[in-house]
Amino acid sequence: MTQIPYAGIGLGVTLFLGAWAFIEAETVRSRAVIVSAAAVVCLLAMIWHGLTGTIIRLIATSIFGIGCLIFLVWHGYRIR
Repeated sequence: MTQIPYAGIGLGVTLFLGAWAFIEAETVRSRAVIVSAAAVVCLLAMIWHGLTGTIIRLIATSIFGIGCLIFLVWHGYRIR
């Protein structure tokens, strides 16, 4: 029986939202914050290995994606 890769789907949605937020950011400071947050998520995955690192990476990726979604909604974009 095949399994649905929920982690991969979540990562793809997060990357899409992050790229969209980066494109729609108006100032250099907000773009720097978005890129820095994405870099921190990548670094967290490199610091911890094994199951703990996977769980921390998934949680951090989810928080980053939610933050990008809030940023887009705050700037007036409606996501349906």
